[in-house]
Amino acid sequence: MTPLTPEQTHAYLHHIGIDDPGPPSLASLDRLIDAHLRRVAFENLDVLLDRPIEIDADKVFAKVVEGSRGGYCFELNSLFARLLLALGYELELLVARVRWGLPEDAPLTQQSHLMLRLYLAEGEFLVDVGFGSANPPRALSLPGDEADAGQVHCVRLVDPHAGLYESAVRGRSGWLPLYRFDLRPQLWIDYIPRNWYTSTHPHSVFRQGLKAAITEGDLRLTLADGLFGQRAGNGETLQRQLRDVEELLDILQTRFRLRLDPASEVPALARRLAGLISA
Repeated sequence: MTPLTPEQTHAYLHHIGIDDPGPPSLASLDRLIDAHLRRVAFENLDVLLDRPIEIDADKVFAKVVEGSRGGYCFELNSLFARLLLALGYELELLVARVRWGLPEDAPLTQQSHLMLRLYLAEGEFLVDVGFGSANPPRALSLPGDEADAGQVHCVRLVDPHAGLYESAVRGRSGWLPLYRFDLRPQLWIDYIPRNWYTSTHPHSVFRQGLKAAITEGDLRLTLADGLFGQRAGNGETLQRQLRDVEELLDILQTRFRLRLDPASEVPALARRLAGLISA
């Protein structure tokens, strides 16, 4: 994986509102994560429109930074990794099996989530800006220490013999798993077939309906088809079912900060969303 060019780095930082990223440090890293989550949405609109998801550096940069769009983990975490490399950070790519929303005894899922392992003077950290609704708002310490009572997100070591970790978020009934992974570094070329499956296979969750998320103030905004959620930092969530396609499109463009072409994208997306809402 190669870093962004100096010109791309400057444009990306400007896009997320960072003038001076500072030298590599945990504080600087958390600031970059927060800025990204507030400006760049997690979303799967191109998958719904049957467009190919291309994850080479220039295509993702053009879509997210120049096109003012979002994406999912293979796009967002790879772009963020290239930014961090350009800023002097040391990192490795990891892959996970998603467990979010699944019962405890659910079958094993594929390795379909990309995230990052960062090496800093303060230690090793898990970094993820591409998980959607329950995205951690900061870097999480590795290896998985026992979670503090006040933490909302954590990484736990769930199987020492297998070296298996779990990223989790605190829910009303305890810790809810997001995904499970080990610390074996991954090669960029192996994400290409994973991305192809995620964006094209009929069983992929990203082909089943609209998914979007972004941070706004103290809220994490989410969309699941027409279900519009606003979750506060304390876990309290307000949800509203959207029945009007025009309102849904407006929220995507204003609250989720997505630039949609009125001629080539909005009509096709309106038709797709109308079917999802009615279903």
